[in-house]
Amino acid sequence: MPDAVVLVAHGSPDPRSPEAVREIAAAARARVGFLEFNEPDPVEVLCELADGGASRAVALPLLLTDAYHSRTDLPEVARRAEEERPGLTVTVARPVGDESLAQALVRGLPEGVDGLAVLAAGTRVDAGREHVAAVAAATGRLLGVPARAGFASGPGLSGGEAVEELRALGCGSVAAACYFIAPGKLCDVAVSSAREAGVVHVGGPLGTAPELIALIADRAGQSS
Repeated sequence: MPDAVVLVAHGSPDPRSPEAVREIAAAARARVGFLEFNEPDPVEVLCELADGGASRAVALPLLLTDAYHSRTDLPEVARRAEEERPGLTVTVARPVGDESLAQALVRGLPEGVDGLAVLAAGTRVDAGREHVAAVAAATGRLLGVPARAGFASGPGLSGGEAVEELRALGCGSVAAACYFIAPGKLCDVAVSSAREAGVVHVGGPLGTAPELIALIADRAGQSS
């Protein structure tokens, strides 16, 4: 993994979220910056790397879908850092969402589950929702059960509606998996909706799952 890697997270007023993100960065041996709510700013971190002698750096979005933040905010972060430190080249990596995370999502599920709701934040970008649906399908195939995506906000099924759709298919023991990087308000919203619909188990966010740490290294390596 290249030395000059900055994980760029959205940030959250919920203290659980930046704490989890910092744990991920430590596990990945990377620096971290936040777009909103938390410190430090990713541009500041990139400039510090340049001041320390780095001529190239990777800004890696700690995001699961290729939506607004990865398409708009990350290129702006790279532009500002390069403008403030002439001679620094910042490459924007791909988001870390991937079907390989299905293995992390099924970890810890109880036996006897016959349906799975994969909970995510939600986005108005069609490709982002399609990505979550693909991850849900991959997770369902891994378990050998029907799976549906449920969202905390935006278009698409809510967490509870995803559970209800699975029940309509005949699933009697539905669990939920959290396709979130870290805990926070949107994760809580999705989980609450699924719980109200009667799920038998809810898994936690990805956090420092080895599959996520491996993906961070892979994305950084591809961009270096």
